[in-house]
Amino acid sequence: MRLNRQKTTFGRHETFPLRYSWLTKGFEAVKAEPDCFSRPEQAMVTLGVGRNMVNAIQYWLQATGIVVFDDGIARPTELGETLLGEGGDRYLEDEATLWIIHWLLASNAEGATGIYWFFNHYVLPRFYHNEVLRALGEFVEQEIKPGRSESTLKSDVSTLLRLYAPEAGRNDEHLDSPLAPLQLIEPESGGGYRCLRIMRPFLPPVALHFALAQRFEADPQQPALPVRAVLYSNDGWAAPGAVFRLSEEGLMAALNKVMDRYPHVYELRDTAGVHQIYRSQRAPGSLDVLRNHYQGGAA
Repeated sequence: MRLNRQKTTFGRHETFPLRYSWLTKGFEAVKAEPDCFSRPEQAMVTLGVGRNMVNAIQYWLQATGIVVFDDGIARPTELGETLLGEGGDRYLEDEATLWIIHWLLASNAEGATGIYWFFNHYVLPRFYHNEVLRALGEFVEQEIKPGRSESTLKSDVSTLLRLYAPEAGRNDEHLDSPLAPLQLIEPESGGGYRCLRIMRPFLPPVALHFALAQRFEADPQQPALPVRAVLYSNDGWAAPGAVFRLSEEGLMAALNKVMDRYPHVYELRDTAGVHQIYRSQRAPGSLDVLRNHYQGGAA
């Protein structure tokens, strides 16, 4: 969740954006055969895809935190079981699940560094592919050790844009991304894109609730978060407001919805002139937030 310049990941998706079925297929495959991905030929048969796609599925499972791999043996995480296991959202039918998957990727500074960088550090609301590539290259050159090749960064930018803004009229895998319907990045005429900070009244409250819970868990010594640190990435931390592309007004509206939906969990206070979000000591953990959501309760 916080950028560690010595631990970053670029280009491991084999240029394949995430598809709707991949997380479920991969999750169920490793539950049935924990060594599935260590046997590529068998994985190709089990998953029904080619070798490069097997590698891509393995990457997306890791980048979302749904599965961990140790010496070729895969293990579903508690997060994975909560999201995709019994009682979860196996087929990604709940729109909130898509927003949560987006947060898991865009807050993963170590495992999905390009996506983390774009949503937490890139600020232009309208841009072209080459502008993003140039900005990412400058960021890597200045901040990341060791550096990365231009071809690797170009692959990351291309995959990012196809993951969130597939090209209209293409009848292939780029139209099957579960994150494109979120409309966080949208194509514009002339080959450009827009990624605007707006109100987003359709953002499910549970998505922001989960993101805030994870943010507090990642830095448990902090009793409160300044609203500005939730809106903008600060000192390498992923910021829910940035990841969900919320304007300041949009963040406050979304926070109010969260506090209405989940009372006695968060409180807004002005402390020494700083607007801050406090979290109750009895607040549920991030996984309990998800469990209660999928079970139809409140957390």
